[in-house]
Amino acid sequence: MSYGYSGTKVVSFSSGKGGVGKTSLVANLGSLWASRGKKTLIIDADWTLGKLGIAMGVRPQWTVEKVLSGQIALMDALEKVSENLYLLASPSGLLGFEELDETCRNQLYFEIENLHDQFDLILLDHSSGLHSSVTAFAAAAHQHVVVTTSEPTSYTDAYAIMKILSQKYSVREFWLIVTMSHNSLETDKIMGRFMDVARSQLDVRVKLLDIFPWEPRLSEAIRKQKAFTSLFPKDAFTGKLTDICRKMDDSPLSKNHGLRFFYGSMTEKTA
Repeated sequence: MSYGYSGTKVVSFSSGKGGVGKTSLVANLGSLWASRGKKTLIIDADWTLGKLGIAMGVRPQWTVEKVLSGQIALMDALEKVSENLYLLASPSGLLGFEELDETCRNQLYFEIENLHDQFDLILLDHSSGLHSSVTAFAAAAHQHVVVTTSEPTSYTDAYAIMKILSQKYSVREFWLIVTMSHNSLETDKIMGRFMDVARSQLDVRVKLLDIFPWEPRLSEAIRKQKAFTSLFPKDAFTGKLTDICRKMDDSPLSKNHGLRFFYGSMTEKTA
């Protein structure tokens, strides 16, 4: 399957509101893709409060901070989590992406893009919020997943992310994952209305990947620092995550996005 210009598919995961289970989703989806034979890199793009290393049970020796300071090459900073699965970790409380100047940001985009022949997938797990540092990095992807709940405070922020990405970066297609649902029928109605509004007001395509129920065993997996999918491989929740991997694998990609396109367009604007 063709993944666009670079040969590597880049997928961003964003959420306006924190606490929606985004990082857990990314860790589990990455584990599933890796188990399916896809060499996968997960980038912890929460530059100030990185948690993916904790969730995945690894203690990385290096973080993105050391890459940007020139102390280590990006490839050498990657931590192997399991077969086919790697992590680029972030420091905790040391560096905010919003504090980087444009040269450093472009350096990071360029170095990540240069991994195109090393990985099948790169997953970007962004911090919550609407800061330009989040949306700018989220724009540098082929596929854009927005994680939300059916609570108004959550999907209002999800709408804001889609508005910024569509109007400022011309992103026209979004995937939606809804978490922590206590009533799937009611959630489906709420999100149906939400997607109708987004499509009509923003002129975007929004596809619902799935609605996930509240799952208390996710907390157990986090405490054990293991992927839920490895602890409960035959569970229905794992089956839903597997379906998401398949849906996203089968979806065509936009050739107008991805790290190379984004880096190139940013370079042209600053030239």
